Amino acid sequence: MQVLSPPEQIDFAHNKQLLNRYRFIEYETLRILAAWLPATARMEWKLAMGRLLWEDAQHVQHLYQRLREIQTPAFRPPGDAALEALMAEAIHAPTDADLLGGLFRVIKPALAATYGWHCDQTFANPDAPTLYAFKHILIDEEAQLAWAEEALAEHPPGEWEAYIADLLAAAGGVSGREERPPAPRRPAERRQFELAGEAARDERFELVNRNAGQRVVDPDGETQRLLDFESYSQEMLAAETVAVIIYLSPGMPWAFTYDSARHCYDETRHCKLGIEWLAHHGHDYTEVPQNTRIYAWRTQYDAATQYCLLTMGNETHAFPRRHEQMADYAKTGDRLSAQYVSYDMADERQHVAFGHKWLPRLMEEHGIDRPVEAFVEETVELWKREYSSGTLPLPGESEASANGAH
Repeated sequence: MQVLSPPEQIDFAHNKQLLNRYRFIEYETLRILAAWLPATARMEWKLAMGRLLWEDAQHVQHLYQRLREIQTPAFRPPGDAALEALMAEAIHAPTDADLLGGLFRVIKPALAATYGWHCDQTFANPDAPTLYAFKHILIDEEAQLAWAEEALAEHPPGEWEAYIADLLAAAGGVSGREERPPAPRRPAERRQFELAGEAARDERFELVNRNAGQRVVDPDGETQRLLDFESYSQEMLAAETVAVIIYLSPGMPWAFTYDSARHCYDETRHCKLGIEWLAHHGHDYTEVPQNTRIYAWRTQYDAATQYCLLTMGNETHAFPRRHEQMADYAKTGDRLSAQYVSYDMADERQHVAFGHKWLPRLMEEHGIDRPVEAFVEETVELWKREYSSGTLPLPGESEASANGAH
């Protein structure tokens, strides 16, 4: 019998190693985007980042599903200190534009190119599930690169992107197979990342940081509808909270991060929903004052409490008003508003389900050793006392100053 020497370069063992490298890069990119979402000022970039991190979660999920078929455990460290150093450094960009440049003009183009190379070099029929995953991942990657080209057109590559490129080279490229020059020195412009204490907004917005949870008393129907959709246009605040929870909870199971990436993306979509509705009705969303104090208030608490405040507080208690909205829209024949709220309600039901599913595990992750029911009850009372009242007290601040804060 003739012994065949296959021309394909990627054998079974190498395939596992490479898939795990890709999975690591996609996962860390997701977490970096989540970490930077609150600190990024431009709303258009925030909206995109929610989608980008959710797409990266889909990429991790594709790779995870393939890896668990060919190795146990499916998730492993990449076993390459230089690759780990690259992704550890990528978060310390001096600006949000530099961050996106490093991720989407350096790392992601190299990742997409390596996916293409991998498609040509693996065993096509035996490894067909991997090729299927790459086919779908590459659709997203190419769209992400096109977005970055347009979004960053006025931000020329600089020292930070060169640094990230040098770190990638020191890791042997995405595949680890290329020649490895020495690791570069950290540039002077590198800024040690710290989670944002305040939610950034660009210069177009006015901040009005008070009375977040209070409703206007007895408005007419038209005013109430406008207020409802102005509120939707501020749901970036919920996305920012979920992003913080993702970043603060690296020890949670992958399934939690996957669900939370969807949760974060949904909230950016709800924000865009409000923006679109306002535009349809002749309003400029940048003229809606942003109550960023909500973010600062929630982030004073641990991640489990933030998650409970959002899912068991805001989201669980939103349904009565949503049903009122649907009844009002039915009476007036407002199909556009009804469709928007219908999709929002479907998402919110899923978010509440996420809360029930993950809160016990998140409490454990963050060292909260109390009965779940008691924790939820106490946290909802906190939500009613501090959020629904509109006070949103912050540490070291008197209640009087909280009520009058701008």
